[in-house]
Amino acid sequence: MRDALLLPHVAAGTAGLLLGPLWLAARLRGLPDRGLAGAYQLAVAVVAVSGAVLALVAPGLAWLLPVAGLTGGLAVAGALARRRAWPHWPTLQPHLLGGSYTALVTGALVASTGNPVWWVLPALAAQPPIAVAKRRLRAGSVEASPAHLRRSTTPR
Repeated sequence: MRDALLLPHVAAGTAGLLLGPLWLAARLRGLPDRGLAGAYQLAVAVVAVSGAVLALVAPGLAWLLPVAGLTGGLAVAGALARRRAWPHWPTLQPHLLGGSYTALVTGALVASTGNPVWWVLPALAAQPPIAVAKRRLRAGSVEASPAHLRRSTTPR
């Protein structure tokens, strides 16, 4: 079972790593991003589910089960924060979506190198882009207004 899950797990992780920056670039350019957002969410969901199953079937990896759940949860919450106009969503969303993407990067680096330093460095490297995203959203440069989202004819 482990080997059968590795291919979709790695493929979805790779897709998520590619789709994350594409989704961000579309948002920054004001382009429709619903398809990219959905594809990213699907990729992260596949990674989270396959990762959870892998954690359960591989000896000694059950401790990764919460990591799988948290990764999927961050991506979903990040998408919902803006769509549902949660209070303080411009501050929350970059941390949530950035956290899900950071988890993908961390997983890829730890799996490919086995070096424990990669458990920390991606999280540290993600802080400056997350801070920039928070500033942009608060300033309204990426259509930050929830009222605008409710009136928009562009699908989100």
